[in-house]
This record gives sequence, structure tokens and C-alpha cells, in this order.
Amino acid sequence: MNKVHLFSHNDLDGFSPALLGKLAFPEDKFEYSCVSIGRIDQIITEFLETNKETGIDLYITDISVNEEVAKMLQKRVQKGQKVVLIDHHASAIPLGDKYKWAHVQPVYEDGTKTAATSLFYDYLVEQTYLKKTPILDEYVELVRQFDTWDWFANQNEKAKQLNHLFYLISRDEFQQAVLPVLQSEEGAFQFSERHQTLLEVEEKKIEKYIREKQKQMMKASLTIGGKEWKAGIVFAENYQSELGNALCLEDEEIDFSAMVDMGRRKIGFRTVKENLSLIDVVSPLGGGGHPKAAGCSLTKETFELFVQSHLFQEDGRS
Repeated sequence: MNKVHLFSHNDLDGFSPALLGKLAFPEDKFEYSCVSIGRIDQIITEFLETNKETGIDLYITDISVNEEVAKMLQKRVQKGQKVVLIDHHASAIPLGDKYKWAHVQPVYEDGTKTAATSLFYDYLVEQTYLKKTPILDEYVELVRQFDTWDWFANQNEKAKQLNHLFYLISRDEFQQAVLPVLQSEEGAFQFSERHQTLLEVEEKKIEKYIREKQKQMMKASLTIGGKEWKAGIVFAENYQSELGNALCLEDEEIDFSAMVDMGRRKIGFRTVKENLSLIDVVSPLGGGGHPKAAGCSLTKETFELFVQSHLFQEDGRS
């Protein structure tokens, strides 16, 4: 069997394919790299330059590559190397349309939103690398529901807690806690008593954080992509999913919330409006993501649009 190297995003839906890979492939054959969106092209380029041989199967999940890297991968495919990209972001559809090795599917045939973890799980089962089990089914569905925000509509608190735990503890501890559970043949996915206590404390911190940020939100009318939008803008480094959703629910006047993370130089977007797709907002800004959750880089242009034009208004809001 060839060696396998997985490249994936560094959030829960990006790290979970690495856990599935550890279950599917022999330990001495499998390696993975979970990186941010801003670094994926560099990381894959460096890997290809360092590893000239074509006997390594390459998988890319929950993250896309630019055209330059895609062309490099296409040359490897033409030389006989196995390359499989599996993504669920609508912004990656053009890549899937152009290259046979890129599989992009935002929704299943029944209309259910996909996640990279669920798509990779389907692939591993279809290729007989992995056997379906009830506990694997549950874990994959928890990840899918959180990443697509279906957990909110379904009131699935366990999915939200799983994501909280992912960020509360180190990746090594998360892996050590989750892998043995996923290897079980029976039972349900459960958190340890220690992790449950951590989650209860974290929930109280999140509630306090949201209350504080709700008071700080600036409202602004913005023109993006030739359209007028009403945005709720706030500086936030933490809990962007919960915060962004809460801001939109609290103020029905805004079309979306924009959370500016100065340290990471990113802006996260959330909306709860059914007839609004954030792809229409972030695409003109060079960003990507999902219809209800997306993001873009904090550039000179986006800083001017979301921060500088509104920060020093007379009442602190636009």
C-alpha cells in the first residue's frame, strides 16, 4: 500500500478527516497536515517540491487550492500519482468543474448540507478503507451538524459541545480522547466527566462574552458587490459562530454580522436570514465559505470598509 498524506483545514471539520484517516490507514503509512486557509497553497507547494516521487497518495479535505497549485497537482495526476480533493464549500465548485480529482459537493441529493468529514467518511467507506459503525456515524453527524449550523435548527447541544471541546484542549488530547471512542463497536459518543465539567464552565464564559459584545456592535450600511447591506460589526477573536448567530437573532434589522479578528487578520460573517447567501457578500471581498457562515481576510480594503469608516462615529455606531 502507498503512503498517504492528508492535507486539511485546522478546524473541527478539517481535523476530523485526519482522525478518520488514522482509523482507515495503517499507522506507518498515514501522515497529515492541518493548516489554515491562508497557508494551504504554500504547504502543498513545499510538499510537492520536497517529495518528487509519485508513490504517495494525496488527499485534500475541507480546503481548496489556488489555480497554480491545482496545475501542479494535475501534473502529478498525469504522472500517475493519486490526488483526491474533497470539499463542501460552494466557493470551490469551479475547481471541481475543472479537475476530475476534485470532488466538491455542498449538499447531498436529499438537500442535506454536507461537511468535509461526512464526505470523506462516505469516500472511505465506499473504497472499503473504513467500515461504518453506529458510533462513527454519530460522530461524523455531530461534526456535520456543527459545521453546517444544522445543530442550531435541531437543538443538538452535543454537536456544539464537541466543537467547544476541540478548542478547549490540545489537538493531541482531543485525539487521545476521541480515537478510542471511535474505535468502539457499540454505544454512543460521550464526553468524559472531566471534559463535561470543562464544557459547562465554557458555556458560562460564552454567555458572558456574547452579552458584552452585543453592547459593542456597530451597525453600518455597506455597498458590496453592487448591493446594499445592513451589517452588525464587532471586534471578536473568540466564539465567532455563537456570537455571530446571537447578534443576528438579537437584531433582525441587520442582514449579517461581521466579526473582525485583528490578531488573525480575518473577518468572520454569519447570517440567519433564509433568503441571504453570504457567498454574495464575501466573494467580491476575495473570501469564501458557506451561505450562512463565511469569511475573508482583513486587508487594507476590508479594514476601510468594515472598521475605519465606522469606528469613530459620533455615537460609536453607524
